[in-house]
Amino acid sequence: MNRSDYCYFNGDLVAFGDLHLHVTDLLFQRGYGIFDFFRSRNGSIPWLEDYMERLFTSLELSGIEVDLNREQFASVIHDLQEKNGMVNGAFKVIVSGGYSENLESVSGKANLVVLNIPWNRPPVESFEKGVNLISERFVRPNPEIKTLYYFNTLRLQKKLSEFNAIDVMYHSDRISEASRANLFFVLGDRIYTPASDILKGITRKQVLLLSSEIQVEDIEVGLLYDFDEIFLTSTSRDVTPVVSVEGQKIGKGTPGHITREIHAAFQAKGW
Repeated sequence: MNRSDYCYFNGDLVAFGDLHLHVTDLLFQRGYGIFDFFRSRNGSIPWLEDYMERLFTSLELSGIEVDLNREQFASVIHDLQEKNGMVNGAFKVIVSGGYSENLESVSGKANLVVLNIPWNRPPVESFEKGVNLISERFVRPNPEIKTLYYFNTLRLQKKLSEFNAIDVMYHSDRISEASRANLFFVLGDRIYTPASDILKGITRKQVLLLSSEIQVEDIEVGLLYDFDEIFLTSTSRDVTPVVSVEGQKIGKGTPGHITREIHAAFQAKGW
């Protein structure tokens, strides 16, 4: 993995190679932990307040406590960025449940890790030609929390490879989200995005601010192939067109004009 020289671990900036978590951590024993991910762009960190709001909301809803407040956390991020000298990169924040004496219940303080890693923009062709998804009947537990639970995505690696797909679209009777992105749907000149069972992404929020006419409502999964366009939004992929799901074309199977307009408007903001 490409990485920076230093990371943050429980109050200190340490060399990446010196970072170690013990196997008694509840992250290993019970999958108990949350994370967040955001980028620096030309030295600035857009929407850091929004990311911190999501991170601290995830902590509160998860019952995990950390010693830092938001102002102190922001200082950690800026200190780490300065230490590594990385003006275009990403930060991955991981907060585990802490070490457990009986390997079952909380008995120690949470472990807080911040990785500062290089980030490369997705291939240009993913924006020009679009990407593929697969689908899975699944709704993430506690979708409003950004947990480290990705079992249901990782177990589908063979299927992802089969369809040359970059992600999984989750649904029940309603479409919710992709495992790492929010979804938007276009029918005619109207844009829709799911309202329920989703993590409210920061990039999603910015796209919603671009147009007051985007409809936020539940979308029946049976309508999936009726849409003319689909695009996803995420920190790592910005606004990316989706041209097929499960190998079946969406619309004409090429990025549509509304998706291109939203992508252009997003870029025009300097994001």
